[in-house]
Amino acid sequence: MKKKTITKFITLALVGVMTLGMLAGCGDSGKESSSTPSSSQEQSSKEESSQASSEEENVPTLDKNDPNATAATNGLKLPEIPDGVLKLEVSIPEYNQSAEGTMIQEEWQKRMENYLGVKLDINWTRSDQGGYRSQEMVILETGMIPDVATLTKGSAVNEYGEQGMLLNLSDYMDYMVYYPDYMEQTNGGVAFAKNEDGSMYYFMDGFYNPNDIEGAQSFTAFAYRFDVLRDNGWNPPTTLDEFTELCANVQAGIDAGTIDADYVIMNSNKSYSLYRGFVGIFHTWDCLYYNGEEWVFGPIEDNFREMLKYLNSLYNAGYLDPEFATANGDSCNTKATNGQAIICPTLWAGSVASWNSAVVDPGMEWGLAFLPEDSKYGRPWKWGSRQAGKSLSDANGIYISADVEYPEYVVAMIDYQYSDAMVELLNWGIEGTTYNVVDGEKVFIDGIMNAESPAIESANYGLMSSSVCRSGIPFTPLDFNAMLDLSSLPEPWWNETKGYYEGKYWEETSYNGGPDSVSPYDRPPVTYLTGEESSAKAQMGYGGACDTRVKELAYQFTVGELDINDDAAWANYIKDVKSQTDGDFDEIIQMLNEKTVK
Repeated sequence: MKKKTITKFITLALVGVMTLGMLAGCGDSGKESSSTPSSSQEQSSKEESSQASSEEENVPTLDKNDPNATAATNGLKLPEIPDGVLKLEVSIPEYNQSAEGTMIQEEWQKRMENYLGVKLDINWTRSDQGGYRSQEMVILETGMIPDVATLTKGSAVNEYGEQGMLLNLSDYMDYMVYYPDYMEQTNGGVAFAKNEDGSMYYFMDGFYNPNDIEGAQSFTAFAYRFDVLRDNGWNPPTTLDEFTELCANVQAGIDAGTIDADYVIMNSNKSYSLYRGFVGIFHTWDCLYYNGEEWVFGPIEDNFREMLKYLNSLYNAGYLDPEFATANGDSCNTKATNGQAIICPTLWAGSVASWNSAVVDPGMEWGLAFLPEDSKYGRPWKWGSRQAGKSLSDANGIYISADVEYPEYVVAMIDYQYSDAMVELLNWGIEGTTYNVVDGEKVFIDGIMNAESPAIESANYGLMSSSVCRSGIPFTPLDFNAMLDLSSLPEPWWNETKGYYEGKYWEETSYNGGPDSVSPYDRPPVTYLTGEESSAKAQMGYGGACDTRVKELAYQFTVGELDINDDAAWANYIKDVKSQTDGDFDEIIQMLNEKTVK
């Protein structure tokens, strides 16, 4: 941060008082005096210049993916820093475990210094991720931002870039060697990472999927009590009609006392609307999305209404836990492990494994099956299908202040986090210490994999693939294979071909869903928006005003407080939802489609 920037400040009163100690990290430029040098000084300067030129010409050439590659061997000509020390203010969120002082974080600094050819003097401002997310836009509004910071609000940051507060990375493409690979391989290509005018104000979150597994992490499978199904000779349903029949059979068993449960269907957490588990079956979504042809707001589609009619029928039949919209995660976990319900349609990868490790009755077993298919809509869409190879996500990333003293170094530094060598370090660690190579494949050491919690044990080293800790400057590319090994536990699964078996959620949702389950909203075309337009779009996304209102009214339709079959009630619902945006709802949708490159 330059000296002219105040380094301790109090954020806007409207969100509360919060002091962030961003101590000045960048001193004077250290340029030499402009006084006329003596002849001996001139001669000395010429000799040093000649020697430097000779050394530059003799810099070895290495493949950019060679672990020993440096900025110099990659052909980057970085400016001289007088004292050879790059001083930076970096603000990042902390996750469950801090990376500070871990082996990987220290190795990150060592390798980064080797790559850049300078020492790093970083003053880290670390905040709990919840608090960080709530304050990051306020910090941008104050204009007193650190040299480098993690971003969790995606394209909303463009507004501040347009104001000249953030570095336009497009002006520094010559200092990028690795990030362009992720730009080029992402769905939408280079255009995805840039704005319409070619500007680029943040490095986007990266993902490395070497085996091209297009699985998902949540809301892509229903959980069933496998022990109950097996005892009664039932299989998990493959169609929505079969699902309805199963619900009726389970309810009959509960009523007859042959099935020990209180209700058929439970929710996993009040934070997830029950309809989140069903929207993919009806080929819609629960907020703004791209449907393969245009941007639409899912909750006002006819498909969404059909889905609500179905949920209302489940409620009227008495299949739903009355607390499906009010019970928190802990309460729902208790219901699952105590056997109070038989089916859960809303859950994340690992939920079933967690329940099975905590069940009260050792004979109880939860398992997973892919979403049941409705004959009208075909293969269910799954949310969050990973892209093959290297890809970017615009939801998170890293921005750089326009006032940073040595932008060339900082761009090269962040770019290096996308190198294969650094991705391997941050996700796998160091060979012989955190992983070994067996038959050509990386395998985490027994000390990690045999620990009570491999994720936590790996986080102690600072491995970001643990999903518990993030070393370096988040967000750095996540290696899918490493993450699967550490934080994706085997869980019981069923399909028509294999029957009952064990598998990992990400892999099984890819295999069982197939290519047709990749939803169009996971592969949207490039849409160029200004910062203001991005803010308007956000009102229709998760957590936006429209989403909040939909949750309230959809609940009323589900439980019958509003009649889902009443056309007038549905029309009033649409009018109510559209009224939540600051600007005209339909004009925002029209703007999105006009700004989309098809």
